Amino acid sequence: MRSRSDDVDYARKRSLIMEVPCGTSGTARADPEKPEVAEYRRFAVPLLVSMLSILYFNLPGYGQYFTERNDETYLILALRKQKARFDAARVEYAAALELKQRSLIALNEFERIKTHYINEEISYQQAMLRVIFDQPHILIEKAVKYQAEDGKKRVRITLRNTTGGVADYEKLVQTDDSVFDPSLQPDKINNVFISLHESPEAGGTGPIISQPYEDKIETLGFGDSASVDFLLLKDVEEVIVSMTYAGATDQKHIYLQKDTSANRVIVSSPNFSQESYLGESATYSLQLERFSNENDVFRLAVVNLPRQITYNFLDPNSVPIQRLSQVNFTQGVTSKQLALTAYLPERSDVQVGIDRTITFYALVLPQEVWQDVQPLDNKTFSEKEVDGLDAGKVKLELIPRGVGRIEVRALNLYHEIQTDEDVSMEVTVLNDGSRRLDNIRIRTNMPPRWQSDIRPDVISELIPAEEFTVKLQFLPPENVEVGDYEIQIQTLALADNRPVETQDKTVRIHVNAPTNLWLSAFIVLCVIGVLVGIIWYSVKLTKR
Repeated sequence: MRSRSDDVDYARKRSLIMEVPCGTSGTARADPEKPEVAEYRRFAVPLLVSMLSILYFNLPGYGQYFTERNDETYLILALRKQKARFDAARVEYAAALELKQRSLIALNEFERIKTHYINEEISYQQAMLRVIFDQPHILIEKAVKYQAEDGKKRVRITLRNTTGGVADYEKLVQTDDSVFDPSLQPDKINNVFISLHESPEAGGTGPIISQPYEDKIETLGFGDSASVDFLLLKDVEEVIVSMTYAGATDQKHIYLQKDTSANRVIVSSPNFSQESYLGESATYSLQLERFSNENDVFRLAVVNLPRQITYNFLDPNSVPIQRLSQVNFTQGVTSKQLALTAYLPERSDVQVGIDRTITFYALVLPQEVWQDVQPLDNKTFSEKEVDGLDAGKVKLELIPRGVGRIEVRALNLYHEIQTDEDVSMEVTVLNDGSRRLDNIRIRTNMPPRWQSDIRPDVISELIPAEEFTVKLQFLPPENVEVGDYEIQIQTLALADNRPVETQDKTVRIHVNAPTNLWLSAFIVLCVIGVLVGIIWYSVKLTKR
C-alpha cells in the first residue's frame, strides 16, 4: 500500500513530465512562460471551474425539469410514478406503525414517516385527479330530427363517453378503492348538461330553442351511450349542441339527421288558413321535409276541394315559375319549398259559399300510395281516411269572401237648359259584386250656389244583382250665367263593414240665354208680311 509521501513524489514527477516540451529528450527543463499565456490561464481556469461547478450541482435540477414536463404530457406515467412512491411510503408507514405499537421507534421519527406518507398520498390523489379531468370527451353519435304523433318536431341526441386512457388508469387504481372516492373515476363523467341553441348567421351562440331548455345526464360511463329528447320550439335544420361537463363547455354545430324509419315527406304550411275574394286566388306556402333514405319521387295532389276551385302546385324558386305535379328529392336534399295556389270562381254557389270555410288537404304521396288511392277525381276523404294515408299531408282552410262592387248607370249625362230652367234625371244603382251592399249614399258635388235634390239619398241595403232607381234634380241659382257646368255624382257604400271603391259620374249642363217673346213675334210678323207682299205682287203681275 502506497503512503502519502509516495503520492506526493508521484505527483511531482508527473508535473515534471508535463512540463517537458514536445520533441525533446533528456533532463526536464521548464521554459519561461509568455505574459499572454499567463494572463489567459489566470482568467480561463477559474471560469472553467465555475462552469463545471454549475453543471455539477444543477444537472439533477435539469433532470427534474424534464421529468416534470413529461409528467404533464404523459399523465398516466406520472400517475404510475406517484403510485410507486405512495406504495413505498405506505409500506414504510405500516412498518413504523408496528414499531410504534412495540415502542421501538422514536416519536419524532414516526411523525416524520407519517407526514411523508400523507404527502405521498396527497400527491397520488392529485395525479389521479389530473388524469380524471384531463380532456374528458363526449362524442355526439346521432342527432335525429323526427315528427312525433302529435305533429310536433322533436330532436333525439345520442351521446357516448369516449374519454381516453381509462384502461391504463383502471389497472393502476383498481386496488385503491379505500384511498379514493369511487365517484372520482375517469370511466364515469357526472352531471352532463345538454341544451340546443339556434345557429346564428354571424357566429356566436343563438337562443335556446329546445324544450326542456336544458337536460341532464347524471352519470355517463366509459363506452356507454345515453339519449336525450327535446321538443323543438323553432323548426330548424341545424342546431348548436351545448354540453357542460367536467368544468368545461363543449359546443358543436350539428346538421340534424332525418328519421328515415318512415319513407315519407312531412308537409307544413305557415299560412294554412286564408281568406280570398271571389274571382281572386289564395297562395299557400308549403315546406316539405324528406324523412326517407331513398331518392324517391313523390306525387302532389289536393283532395276535398270543390271542383269550382282550381289549383296549381308551383316552384317559387324557378324562373320562370314552373307548375309541378311531382317532386323529387335528390341525394343530399332533405327539404323543399313549394307553393299551392287556389283560384276561386267569380260567383258563389252551394259548394263555394261566402264566409263559409272550405277544408281541404294537400298531399305528398309515394308512388305506391298514389296508385292505391286512384282515382282522386270527385272523391271525398274523411279526416280519418286522410290520417290513415302513409303520406305527407297538411290541412288547409280557405274562406271565400264576397266582393263588393257598385255600378251607377244613367241614360243621359248631358243636358241643355235655359237660365230659368232646372234639370231632372234618374240614375240606377246596381250591386255588381258578390256581397250585399249596406248604407249606400248618393252625394253630389255642385257648382257654387247650385242646389240638388236626391230621392232617396240613402239606400239601406242592396243584395247582389239588385238595382235601385234614384231621382236627381239640379236647381241653378237665379240670374245664372250662360255657359257650361259640371256636376259630380258620388256613391258611398259598405260591404262587410269595408268601404267599396266606386267611380264618380259627371253630369254636364249647358245653360242658354233667355228668349224675348215680343221680339220673336215682331220678327215672325215681319216675315209673314214680306211673304204676303211677295205673293200679292206676283199675282198682280200675272193678271197683266
